[in-house]
Amino acid sequence: MKTHQFALISLAMLLVLAACAAPASAPVPTAAPSLTPIPPTTVPEPTVDPAAAVVLEMVERVNVEDYAGAAELMADDMMAYLVGMPPTGMEIYRGRQAFQTFLEECCTGQHFVWEVAPLQTQDGVVYTDSKTWMDFTRELGVAPNIWHEAFEVKDGKITLYVSTITEDALVHFKPALLAAIPDLAAALQPPAASDETAAELNVIIADNTCTADGPTTLQAGAIAVNVNVQDGRFERYAVTLFTLEEGKDMVDLMASTYNPGPPSWSNLLFLEELSPGDSQSYMLDADASLLYLICWAGPPDTPIGNAGPFVVQQ
Repeated sequence: MKTHQFALISLAMLLVLAACAAPASAPVPTAAPSLTPIPPTTVPEPTVDPAAAVVLEMVERVNVEDYAGAAELMADDMMAYLVGMPPTGMEIYRGRQAFQTFLEECCTGQHFVWEVAPLQTQDGVVYTDSKTWMDFTRELGVAPNIWHEAFEVKDGKITLYVSTITEDALVHFKPALLAAIPDLAAALQPPAASDETAAELNVIIADNTCTADGPTTLQAGAIAVNVNVQDGRFERYAVTLFTLEEGKDMVDLMASTYNPGPPSWSNLLFLEELSPGDSQSYMLDADASLLYLICWAGPPDTPIGNAGPFVVQQ
């Protein structure tokens, strides 16, 4: 029995050895796969609208205090409207030299930072949301201030700049500014009623803004609103008159002009649209109140001036 088992084991070992000694079978050749070269993936360079590129370059120069370089990107006759700023609700700068001087006086040594995010460009107008920081607003605890801005660009030059502080930003900025500069608060107070009253309000639109001639006190009842458009920079113009709820003033009203429609705390009493060269008279029936005047122009639609409040008394 043992001899039989030993023979089987020996036979198995011989078979294993024979298998190890046998030459390995050659692999079956296969055809090489046909590969089409795949070109490297290329990421396209982000494109910037040419008008927006001009705006961003101008902002970059301002941020390094190169105000003369920033002015080179502005047209000689550019207009700048800063809307919603105390105490009048509007500051106007005519010409690139005037705006360069404003930047130099406002921002030099203030570690000014201007962050502009283009949203869209329409008919050469770049609309942006913007933020600004400077030492003065940092000290007031209101930095950054936030703005809605529009830049009209023609032939590579900025021809129109409109910057409107957001209503949310004004809620914080206005009281902090008035606390720091108390004299501004007095400028926001409505005028006292005068013995000299008028039954008409004369509005002249000229030199890219508007003025109102005559007394600041009007007689309640039928008031003639005479509008004379002597300006021709824009395609169309408009004049509006508002009354406001208690606690609101011209600065609040101007900051609201970016939004469509009048704010809920105002009452739009008068709206008339005009063309360049128009001279029209309208009638307004007004009770005792304070009247706030805003003049508009477009495109792009923007406030170009304001006046008031006018005291309407019985």
